[in-house]
Amino acid sequence: MKDYDLEKMTMLLKDFHNLTNIKVCIFDSHENELCFYPEKLSPFCAILRQDKEMDEKCKNCDRNAFAECKRTHKQYFYTCHAGLLECVSPILFNEKIIGYILVGQIKTSTTPKFSEISYNLPKNLMSKLEKAYYNLPVIKTDKINSALHIVNACTGYEYLKTLVNTYENKIDLLLDEYINNHVADDLSVQTLCSHFRLSHSEVYSIFKEFFMSTPAEYIKSRRLNKAYDLIKTTKLPVNKVAEKCGIPDYNYFSKIFKRKFGFSPRELRKNNK
Repeated sequence: MKDYDLEKMTMLLKDFHNLTNIKVCIFDSHENELCFYPEKLSPFCAILRQDKEMDEKCKNCDRNAFAECKRTHKQYFYTCHAGLLECVSPILFNEKIIGYILVGQIKTSTTPKFSEISYNLPKNLMSKLEKAYYNLPVIKTDKINSALHIVNACTGYEYLKTLVNTYENKIDLLLDEYINNHVADDLSVQTLCSHFRLSHSEVYSIFKEFFMSTPAEYIKSRRLNKAYDLIKTTKLPVNKVAEKCGIPDYNYFSKIFKRKFGFSPRELRKNNK
């Protein structure tokens, strides 16, 4: 979060809410929520997500919406499984999605009555949900349309791009830091995708752009550099060094170490002594 100016972001969201009375959130390109206003969840949604099954349905709605927005690079609005209107818009910079604005949990004049959606809801929370549902403010269609126009204007606002794009410019540093801190762990492309919420193509593209390497070659180089330092600065047996650096096959480790540095791990240890 330190890479973002959250205070300025929140002020923008507050102004938006004052004009529209609609909840709004900003996400980074990996769908991590950065800030929101006025609250993370409306009282209705907060109660609904106390139920594990409902919480998963809500998350699936969000995931599907982000996926569609990412596919089209266009604003996408939809009705969630609980009947509320939501909309996600991409923040684009040089045709690349660097973040999202999401407005949601909106009750409109055409939103189903509670009786029409209640059959899908957890019975033990029914009374609380019904009360919270009817307490949701009804937003008129023309106001929603105006709000969506403002959202579109915001996603093209250069100032907002600078607030969000700070992180995008540091993704290489974050990847490098993560790799250095986890050399002994699984560092497959799938692991990096899951941790940073990137697609396979995005991971390969980042490594090519910033490191001029494939993920596998870059990670191998980092592991060997770490092994070099450990051999020189510790008394750990060389085979233990290999394990600590994520290359447990000693013969393979010795082979690629010599290929990179011109001498074997044992020769380095001997010379260092």
